[in-house]
Amino acid sequence: MNFRLYSFHWQVRKRVLSLIILGLLLLMGTVIYIQELRTYPVVMDREPVRYEISDERVADVEGYRHHEMVLRARRPGNATVRAYYPSGDRENVREIPVHVSEDLRISLGPGQFAGDRAIIFSVTVMFFAITAVSLYTSIEAHIKKVFSYAMAAADTMSIMLCFQSFILLSAVIGSGDRSLSGFFATIHTLGTRFTEYTAPLMAGLAIWLFISNIWLLHKEGVSRRNMLGIALGLLWTSAYLLHLLLAAQSTSVLIVILQTIVDYTIVYFECVLLALAFCGVRAAGHKPAFGKDCIVILGCQLRKNGTLTPLLQGRVDRALAFEKEQYIQTGRHAYFMPSGGQGKGEVTSEAHAMSLYLQEKGVPEKWIFEENKSRNTLQNMAYSKRLLESIMPGAKAAFSTTGYHVFRAMLLATRSDFDAEGMGSRTKWYYYPNAYLREILGLVYAHQFILWCLFLILGIYLTFGLLAQVS
Repeated sequence: MNFRLYSFHWQVRKRVLSLIILGLLLLMGTVIYIQELRTYPVVMDREPVRYEISDERVADVEGYRHHEMVLRARRPGNATVRAYYPSGDRENVREIPVHVSEDLRISLGPGQFAGDRAIIFSVTVMFFAITAVSLYTSIEAHIKKVFSYAMAAADTMSIMLCFQSFILLSAVIGSGDRSLSGFFATIHTLGTRFTEYTAPLMAGLAIWLFISNIWLLHKEGVSRRNMLGIALGLLWTSAYLLHLLLAAQSTSVLIVILQTIVDYTIVYFECVLLALAFCGVRAAGHKPAFGKDCIVILGCQLRKNGTLTPLLQGRVDRALAFEKEQYIQTGRHAYFMPSGGQGKGEVTSEAHAMSLYLQEKGVPEKWIFEENKSRNTLQNMAYSKRLLESIMPGAKAAFSTTGYHVFRAMLLATRSDFDAEGMGSRTKWYYYPNAYLREILGLVYAHQFILWCLFLILGIYLTFGLLAQVS
């Protein structure tokens, strides 16, 4: 892995570790705070006007504020707190037996969990900390042009959390409900709002997926890969229908929990798609720096007669154009390394077919090194790296592929520890949706452990939070 990419990934790991430490500190602080609290549900219309302690030798009342009082222990023992409060035309009293062994803070609030404020504070701080780290990492990745799944993941979290941070902050400031159940109800509302606000965009995208895939099947033939857009389009549509069904039945707390999990799953994958599309466009428009010693050309399927398809010809033409421009700017030629073995039903290797095309375009045969063993993009990178190191140790390389494929190819180059910049050729519009959908699966697969942990935390978090509404 090149130093720039390694340094970026190392910084990302340190930031994730910092977030974990911050989360643990907030959790410890919240637990310590809650341990000092005792909840005594006293339903009152207004604050008590006075209070008494049954045995002043046991405890003193130091203060009273926001439905809470602190008992300063003189010596261990039992005591009774009597809270007098008005109710209509008469004064009611509530007796609260307590055992005082040390300083004790008790809550006389209207049935609310005494640790509401601590949990809301810690969750909000963590929420905004993750947002800030994600946004900073995303901006840094794009400035440094570090194309990786870490970039896509940071973009995903930035898109999702920036929108929700604004709504969450507005809700927390504008709402008079400071209870834990009210806070979790706000979290539920965030997911619902995001899902509903983006529904028109995603409906248009689903239609585009269907159209582009039908056209792709018409042009390229039926295959599982070419039907990916239709499959995910149907899955997306089903998820929205499930959202509408649950929203119509959201009278039960358990239904609300399930709806929230469904909504945030939709939100996550929407943001993944938007982030990958953005990263893909950025990667496709990337232009490598001049001064390259070799240009690797990634292969793809040939025609039945062994000639290049328009897709593959575009990759070779892009490499030729870059080499020509480099020579004009620097006076330095570059070698070519067509990469691709002989696939099923092909009369020759993809590398040899590209080599013949390069020679037809005037490239001397001695400037061409064929890598004719690879069967996929990962092998393209690994085998080309090995061959290049054996021929020209320390050579600077770039690779040429189709525009929609640059981002994925860069990821696989990184996995192969091949320090090569990518460039993309133009292709038909109907290739792009299917290609970006494949990257969604790739990103989810690469981060499946983290993703399942997030869903587990979300499920636990929402379950306990929303169940507080029925307590």
